[in-house]
Amino acid sequence: MESFIVVRANDRVVKVTARNNGTINEKTLRRAFQLEDDVPIGLFKKDIALACRDDDVFELQEGWKEAEFILNINNLSILGATNPKKRKIEPESQELPVDGDLAASIGRYALYYNVKKDNYKRSAIPLTPRLAATFRHGDNKSIEIGDKIVIRSWSDEKLKVSTRVVKIVEELDTIILESDGADLCHKDLISNSILPRKGMQYLMMGYSILHEKTSYQSLSTGIIVSEVTRRLRYTGSSGSFKGGSGGSCWNENGQLIGMQIEAQKVPHTQERCSIVAIISILAHIQDLLPPADSDGECEWNE
Repeated sequence: MESFIVVRANDRVVKVTARNNGTINEKTLRRAFQLEDDVPIGLFKKDIALACRDDDVFELQEGWKEAEFILNINNLSILGATNPKKRKIEPESQELPVDGDLAASIGRYALYYNVKKDNYKRSAIPLTPRLAATFRHGDNKSIEIGDKIVIRSWSDEKLKVSTRVVKIVEELDTIILESDGADLCHKDLISNSILPRKGMQYLMMGYSILHEKTSYQSLSTGIIVSEVTRRLRYTGSSGSFKGGSGGSCWNENGQLIGMQIEAQKVPHTQERCSIVAIISILAHIQDLLPPADSDGECEWNE
């Protein structure tokens, strides 16, 4: 049986055959995604760019078989596409390449948990060192105040934090979790959050379900294409995929701006994601935050 890796590029997921020695040729990746030879590409695993040798071969590193990798490409250069100079592209329909530096900087916040002992990963977004948020709908409708949930990290296998449900905000489709001890992160992300605005570019980080079997980390880019609705939702141009609920949404400066909570059907095009602003969540958890004067001065250096 041939060995393969799972490669994600924007909204496409492809199994690509790799060499038994743990390498893959750049040409193989280009043909799998129908890319022109002059399109710059980069291959990432867990937010780390892989080395590409002089002979255009990527070294996949230990544990590569059937693992997921991210291919960073410029989708406007896919074979057969209309010349970008000859067509008009609406800003909200552009497929933007993933910013590798931004993806690497937020990778430490890729937290998840499992429910009912399946292999699916559900996103948990760290808000402060002690608080996290996740979505309420679907299987999570059965979650109640006081329930215990163990949160883990995609990038740090040693992280395992026991949390309990302390608040449910139905109107925002949001569950708030509080750590029973260890920190979930080392930043107060919610205090540095800003509101999404129409035209803002973002990077969505979450987990997608592949072939109904297991979950893989996913990164997608998009643009906020609407003002806030009466239901306190924003619409993002990136497609919505199975398993994407609870994905964290970040602006170009690495600030946490929202959480994906549902898909929005749009006529004659793909589904778009519906996003709840982190600042909207902040308004509901003031009683869970420490007094402002107990935090002291803090700096945001990222």
